[in-house]
Amino acid sequence: MLRNILYLFLFFLAFPSLAQDLKTFMEPAKFRNIGPFRGGRSTGSSGVVGDPLTYYMGTTGGGLWKTTNAGQTWDNISDGYFKTGSVGVVSVSESHPNVVYVGMGEHAPRGVTTSYGDGVYKSTDAGKTWQHMGLDSTRHISRIVIHPDNPEVLWVAAQGAIHGPTKERGIYKSTDGGKTWKHVLFVNELTGCSDLSIDMHNPMVLYAAMWDHIRKPWKVISGGPGSGMYKSTDGGATWFKIHKGLPEEKGKMAVAVSRANPDRVYALVESDTHKEKGGLFVSSDAGQSWSRVTGDHRLIQRAWYYIEIAPDPNNEHTIYVLSASTYRSIDGGKTWEEIPSHHGDYHDLWINPEDSKNMVLSDDGGAEITFDGGKTWSRQDNMPTAQFYRVAVDNQFPYNLYGGQQDNTSVKISSIGMGTSGIGREHWEPSAGGESAFLAFDPDNPEKVMGGSYLGTVDVLNVKAKTGTNVMIEPNLYLGLPAREMKYLFNWNAPIIKSVHEPNTYYHAAQYVLRTRDEGNSWEEMSPDLTGNQDDKQGNGGGPYTNEAVGAENYGTISYIAESPHEAGVFYTGSDDGQVYLTRDNGVNWKKITPKGMPETLVNAIEISPHDPGTVYIATTRYKFNDFTPALYKSTNYGGSWVKISSGIPYGAFTRVVREDPERKDFLICGTETGLYLSYTG
Repeated sequence: MLRNILYLFLFFLAFPSLAQDLKTFMEPAKFRNIGPFRGGRSTGSSGVVGDPLTYYMGTTGGGLWKTTNAGQTWDNISDGYFKTGSVGVVSVSESHPNVVYVGMGEHAPRGVTTSYGDGVYKSTDAGKTWQHMGLDSTRHISRIVIHPDNPEVLWVAAQGAIHGPTKERGIYKSTDGGKTWKHVLFVNELTGCSDLSIDMHNPMVLYAAMWDHIRKPWKVISGGPGSGMYKSTDGGATWFKIHKGLPEEKGKMAVAVSRANPDRVYALVESDTHKEKGGLFVSSDAGQSWSRVTGDHRLIQRAWYYIEIAPDPNNEHTIYVLSASTYRSIDGGKTWEEIPSHHGDYHDLWINPEDSKNMVLSDDGGAEITFDGGKTWSRQDNMPTAQFYRVAVDNQFPYNLYGGQQDNTSVKISSIGMGTSGIGREHWEPSAGGESAFLAFDPDNPEKVMGGSYLGTVDVLNVKAKTGTNVMIEPNLYLGLPAREMKYLFNWNAPIIKSVHEPNTYYHAAQYVLRTRDEGNSWEEMSPDLTGNQDDKQGNGGGPYTNEAVGAENYGTISYIAESPHEAGVFYTGSDDGQVYLTRDNGVNWKKITPKGMPETLVNAIEISPHDPGTVYIATTRYKFNDFTPALYKSTNYGGSWVKISSGIPYGAFTRVVREDPERKDFLICGTETGLYLSYTG
């Protein structure tokens, strides 16, 4: 969220007078939060033993939030302390509830929305203030386990970097509250810890699920020789495998020891689905041996995104599994019922050990609280933690902002709450398209809005009539197909723009630029393939045991298209595999203008200067290659030559977008993963 990247940096050492002028010019500018108040994804939340009104919610873009009235209102408690905004897990000490630990970096490794974390934060005053406790390079933390009697002793499950091998994976232990750490379990540079559980009756006993995985830009790989189930009986000093009865082929796993009976341990195991080897396993002898209870695929579907298990702390036979839905079994996993709540896609569940009917659930809509065992849940329309891919504005008064909200509808929201004390629910509504939408319209007369979603879905919304119609180029059944078998390869966030020169004309992009001149009634291809078209990167989206989300996140796609506001027929495109093209004759001919020496990269945004028709900027990012180097390029001759202009932006602040102010030439604003950067000198 924009409100969580409030770091403003000015780098004009060579032009101090200009820098001072810009600083004075920008002093009145402040960020304001306009909502909408509809929750985004949470992958970790926790209650407080002894205080059923207080809960903490970690969000994947909006930092850490706290409620002291059981979810009626939530307050951000991380702004000003946390350097990154994506929380993986939050854990509260049972013996000293003012001690709270937070592990950064969401542990559900989506290909399009995941941001990296910067280690562990600690509070000793119930979240009023925070201290950074290191482990910066762990990137994504899946679990923090605190000793039941001593909050200075804790273990951190480091899942590690998503997109590349690193040494900072495995399990870390601290005995001094996070001041120092010992790396107590390391398997290899591709194997992180996906789950960690402690025997609350004997805290010397821990169970760990280790996950061999990597997410490449074109494929998620889940499973390998490093995946394994481990146990320690000496507080994590040493570990040994506990594989008897588990399948040899292991992908992602979850593990949890029953608090009601510590000899009973549950495990979810991703394995070879064709041979029906995965599922729910149980051990009745503290992990010495395992037996398969069920292979119900609902429990292990889309494993890289889900696979979470939570036993009832007061009943050894009652367990919950978090997946696309929340499931509960009261017979040790033999049969299951679905527990409805306000959203979907579930990632964490905290159960009050003093009252099993009191729980807090984390899902793609935020956190929700129950006191009746899941019959009713607290609201999720009071947390401004949504994630948006793109933002567009119209020229109305008050002007409106448009964007696609992750795992929800798109949104149109007013910039001002006219006649009220603020922007309320009455000032926003769904717009065209879906969660991953680009939204296109006439900014002076936005009566019709074209919006997209994944797999090439496009619809046109008539705002006044409040009706829409699907206008995608052709119906498809791409679900689960290898990318090379799809006629059109669409980016998850496939670009859509409205022409500024031709009426009723819109442009959409797959690996080709698609054009409609009749608002979507018919489409034509106006370009050849403008990507790298690498066949070896167009197979199934996952393996060896996981397939990606129904083929929705493809590679080798056009990721951005820009039309010149100065000249009709001039378009630039950029692809997710680093290809940049230009046409100056309305698509008759295309010229490759990729900056020389630019590596394979995601071209995330293109900006044609509002002041000069030949000047263009591109914002690129290689975070999906585990490279956080910022990279902005500028050309003043229609891409004939390029210069890199990202000097002054540090490593880690990988670049997502660059814009030039329409009134002040050479005043550039760059949006990065960790904040905004300004340039006064082009």
